[in-house]
Amino acid sequence: MDANIGEPFHLASYGVTQRLNKSKAGKSSRPSANVFATHEKFASGSSDGYVTVTAQGDGVHVLDLSTLHPVISHTLGPSTSFSCPSVTLNAQEGPQNTYTTYAAIASSADVSAEDCGRTIWKWRENLSSNAEDRASQKKKAAVMPHPISELYACNSIPPRLVVLSPAGDLTVVDADLKIQGTVPPPPGGTAILKSFVFPRESSSFLSGLSSSTVIVLLEHHSQDATTSFRILDVSGDGEAREVVNTKIPVKSDQIANVSCSPSGYLSILTRDGIWNSFQIESKSDGISVYSAAQPLQLAPKSFTFLGKPTDASLDEEISILALNTSLVLLAGMTSSPSRNIVLLIWDLQFSVLLASHVLAIPSTHSQLPKLSITLRFITATSPQALLILSSPASHAQAKSTTPTRSNVLVVPLTVPLMSTIGNAMGRAAAGAQWLVQPNATDTLGPSRAEVLAAVQKSMADNQPQAAEKAFFDWEKSEQGPGGEDAGSAEAPQPVTLGHSFVRDLLTALLQPAKPSNTYSSVLVRHLLQRRVVSASMVDGGNLLAALKLRHDWTSIELCTTTVTDLSEADLMFILQHVAQHHRQTTGATDAMDLDPPTLGAIPKLPTFLNACVRYQTAPAAMRAAMHQYLTQPEDVVAVLEVLDGWVARWKIAQVVTLPPKTSLRKDDHGVVVLKDGWQKDPTEYPPLMKVLSFMQTTLDASFLALLQHTPAHPILHKVLSRIEPEIQLTEQIDLLRGPLELFARAQAKAVRDGKEGKKEQVGDWRQRRRLAHERQAMAVDRVYQLEELVL
Repeated sequence: MDANIGEPFHLASYGVTQRLNKSKAGKSSRPSANVFATHEKFASGSSDGYVTVTAQGDGVHVLDLSTLHPVISHTLGPSTSFSCPSVTLNAQEGPQNTYTTYAAIASSADVSAEDCGRTIWKWRENLSSNAEDRASQKKKAAVMPHPISELYACNSIPPRLVVLSPAGDLTVVDADLKIQGTVPPPPGGTAILKSFVFPRESSSFLSGLSSSTVIVLLEHHSQDATTSFRILDVSGDGEAREVVNTKIPVKSDQIANVSCSPSGYLSILTRDGIWNSFQIESKSDGISVYSAAQPLQLAPKSFTFLGKPTDASLDEEISILALNTSLVLLAGMTSSPSRNIVLLIWDLQFSVLLASHVLAIPSTHSQLPKLSITLRFITATSPQALLILSSPASHAQAKSTTPTRSNVLVVPLTVPLMSTIGNAMGRAAAGAQWLVQPNATDTLGPSRAEVLAAVQKSMADNQPQAAEKAFFDWEKSEQGPGGEDAGSAEAPQPVTLGHSFVRDLLTALLQPAKPSNTYSSVLVRHLLQRRVVSASMVDGGNLLAALKLRHDWTSIELCTTTVTDLSEADLMFILQHVAQHHRQTTGATDAMDLDPPTLGAIPKLPTFLNACVRYQTAPAAMRAAMHQYLTQPEDVVAVLEVLDGWVARWKIAQVVTLPPKTSLRKDDHGVVVLKDGWQKDPTEYPPLMKVLSFMQTTLDASFLALLQHTPAHPILHKVLSRIEPEIQLTEQIDLLRGPLELFARAQAKAVRDGKEGKKEQVGDWRQRRRLAHERQAMAVDRVYQLEELVL
């Protein structure tokens, strides 16, 4: 499944007032954003779940994601602010569904100054009740023993809440806000950077724990700016305990954002653009955190958050969200060429970009100097994400008297179920514009970078001999033991070249813009003979076409035996030129070649066609390539004449039906088998099955054109006369399939028993004989099987 990001659509928007900055709450408990949003997927109710939106100076609103309409609203007025996102719990009470909403109050006229930032309000409503009953429901308040920075709803049985403080305190409360368990913060002065809460059944990175909820905390140590990683678990009765506390090698004052997936894949993005990946894993000796992939380096001018001061908030102009395994969604703001919001799905395990989408900044935010961006995952019927755009709370009205609004958007996503190499293949260049491109020294090493630079300079100066000397001198110096020592018992070890190094060498050697004499066929053939060349190393994969521009026909022939990924189109492109040359030379035997190629003669048609027939290709792709290049019926006729000649030679060839004794051997288990390659195919023409398969593909692609071309009719009749007897012979030989299959099965069973050992027979000889008679009685002419069905 390919990843994709759909067009975001609007869910809700709310205004921002100036009174937020003048709240009586302490500085530490003031909100960092103007709008929060969370999503809960319930077993009943909306199929896509409910989104709980917390708007500063407005209230708490619960929206149905299926209908995009509000189902619960608690308007609290401009004097009320919130410490963190509000959450909603669902409880099934008989036939009725009751929804309970919880909000952490940072400041309000109804809350005393000392309780601001520590108070939770609770509303309980039955959606099936009438409006009057719902309006009569009063809120319940509870004061926590510490300030509140995060509030998480756990839809376990029984449901409960997890309350976190900025310093790392944890309190577990039930649905009625009664405290069930607490965990004090670690000593030494810490602050929570990011927190994640997972149900135990979905947190696959932990094993051996009987908890119902797993809490992952990333904490900042103010004394030395180090980062610690802490895991806590909550048992079924609400008791909480610390499982692990360890350090992570990332400076906490440089962290811009953090993500963590239920599989334990933790990614940390720093303000200098380095994106680190860690894997949390449970082992027999405890829980460990280790680096899971090579860090990504974002380009310096790709996003506006890069280089921001360390006191900026985590969700300022950047947000990352774990989707599954190592797939992460990034939302950031760009400044060049214009201010936009970019959504990117990255696979951090393979460092590739899977999908991207550019979103224009809404007009209500276009004049703001800073923008808060937050992502929340939606576990709906199809993957989605909440994208919350708002001005930071301290910049809401800093430079403008025009009221601003905060927007909540829904982003449709198409995401693979997990990270796979198949989804990552071919995507290496997709994210090039967002990443720092490594130089040759970083990717190749100093010695390879030096020789590559020497080859590039020599080719640019039209000195291919100097390029050859530089490369072969380097290869000689890099060889292992025994290179020049005549008395050494060890053979020279071939130098490992590497994909990137060979690709850069080919780019320097195959330069279409340069004159044909600026080319080193010696180096190209050396790389081909080493079998290190891939067609994908050339732009478009047209390696043979690039070699044809240099008239290097010897290397073209060599490619058909040393390169494994030649495309069908590339083969047919060369075959068309070879067939055309074949017709010209056979039609005018006294013609003079005024401009013979300097790097080998054009191969004869049977020679190159033999290579094409033997090469591993796909029939559908080959038909398309023939449609594209073998457009002249004369070329197709020339090809068919060669194929027909091979079929004629196979008709008179001797067929070995019984292998001689010299071709038999015993394998490691003492079973008599045939020697590998006991029947060698002739090298001057391909095997019959490959010839017939290629002939069928040629006729499928060109039959209509050949019917309209009168000179092609004789060869078509000749092909028919060759094929019809073969079909009759095949039908006669096919009758031997049944009798001979017994011997083939016996041989296969002997080989299998030799490898696995002969299995002991179950039961005595009487039971086995009765079972054999029953099986024989059920067989009808050894073709059909009779079964009895009793109802």
